[in-house]
Amino acid sequence: MGDEQRTGGGEEALDHWIAAFRGPLMGLLASWGSDWRAAEELAQDTFAEAWVSQARFAGSFSDLGAVGAWLRGIAFNLHRTARRKAQRAGAKDLEDYEPQAREAELDPRRAALADAFRKLSSPHQTVLRMHYLEETSAKEVAALLGLTAKAVESRLYQARKALRSELDKTEAMHVSEVRS
Repeated sequence: MGDEQRTGGGEEALDHWIAAFRGPLMGLLASWGSDWRAAEELAQDTFAEAWVSQARFAGSFSDLGAVGAWLRGIAFNLHRTARRKAQRAGAKDLEDYEPQAREAELDPRRAALADAFRKLSSPHQTVLRMHYLEETSAKEVAALLGLTAKAVESRLYQARKALRSELDKTEAMHVSEVRS
């Protein structure tokens, strides 16, 4: 690729990438099973790897769609490597530890929401995490997931609808248990 199409690289590009993709990348990594602390660390590692390997990037630094796909690939490889390393070491995820379970017991609404969220499909969980928990725009989510912004908006609508349905089912079960 010619230099004229690759202008804007270096620190300026990296700063722009971090501003645009830090949140959605953390949400994506969390949807792949990383706890939030690990997701943040892996996102930082992804940007570091992107910085080091800029010369291998074949697209334009200003094309957020191409950059998002490239960062997603780097993040996936780093996540997979971290998972393999943790499996070999026999490490537990932070989500498996008891303090989080006790926290959910203190607030039944939070526990119901967490339970309903776990019942959603993986694509629905991913867009909800990226958009709401990381406060990311549909355009930025689309760039990382390789979708159009309209597709992400549609998926968000369907995910919210599915989450509401699961919460309604949980509430209905709770009411019937109370009446019994």
